[in-house]
Amino acid sequence: MVTLAAAEVADEQAATPAKTAAAQDTPTSPEATDSKLPPADEVLNQARSRLESLDSLQCDLQQMAVFGGIKLIAAGKYTEASGNRVHLIYRIYPMSAIRSDDARQNALDAAAPDLKPEDNRGELLQVSDGSVVHTTWKNGENVRVTRRNLKDILDAASSVSGYDANNVAMDLGVGGLRALVSRLQAAMVFAPVKVVKAGERSLLEVSGRWSDRVRREVFGLPEGTFVDSRPFVPEYVRVYVDSETMLLRRIQFLKHSADPAQKLARPLLTLDLRNLKVNEPVDESIFSFTPPENAREEDQTESVINAIKASVAPAAVEEPKTQKP
Repeated sequence: MVTLAAAEVADEQAATPAKTAAAQDTPTSPEATDSKLPPADEVLNQARSRLESLDSLQCDLQQMAVFGGIKLIAAGKYTEASGNRVHLIYRIYPMSAIRSDDARQNALDAAAPDLKPEDNRGELLQVSDGSVVHTTWKNGENVRVTRRNLKDILDAASSVSGYDANNVAMDLGVGGLRALVSRLQAAMVFAPVKVVKAGERSLLEVSGRWSDRVRREVFGLPEGTFVDSRPFVPEYVRVYVDSETMLLRRIQFLKHSADPAQKLARPLLTLDLRNLKVNEPVDESIFSFTPPENAREEDQTESVINAIKASVAPAAVEEPKTQKP
């Protein structure tokens, strides 16, 4: 059986411990830390500001998930424009076993794999015109279409005490990359920034781990537990930002070895952005959704609103009954 050993060995040097107490055990790259580099939060803030300043962003996306000695690749195109307008199409390809050269092919400067659209096993399409989010899943002959009214959900979330309405767009997949970065900043503690090379480009590498609060409240880990025994739950993230353009190049989630003393981490999920185009003309028609023929549309607006309300509803406490004397 093919295992993740090759990926782990290739990643061993990149999994050395960080130098700060706040980010202890965070895997870092082999490049030496430059004391002149900005702190992690500043790098991520600059990356978010860069995205927010754009009228449009278009790129090729590739996502690779690795679990149980198997890899699953999805690839497609992403377009984001002002006003929460998003067009994302992902094609999901057959699972395959991990190979000995996968670590090399997963390098920052590696070329995109040669994937043929006709070989895909499923397709995800998400379209937002800024008001309504439509999602279509295709798996063979099975087609599922959902609809969520973004404005109604945002309005409802804003009226719920204790709920961060800024999370809604991210949760619905239309907050864009800047919302994803913002969520990482709120959930993680970071090591010092490092510089790594991807071909001729210099990238800023930001490494982080989940905060104690997130490990406790989100993942339900006992106090003092660092490595989650669940194989699909990552401990680390690495974000790579082009030092010249301040645009995102890669977001990678990693799994620590079950033995904390080993200082080993392997990629679980890697999201690569390639062929980025900024502020170039966008075909406005791609933000208009046309449902597949004979597909039934499922409106999820009310269920999303109910889920938001339930997420902050206080647990019912039964008043103790007193007996009359």
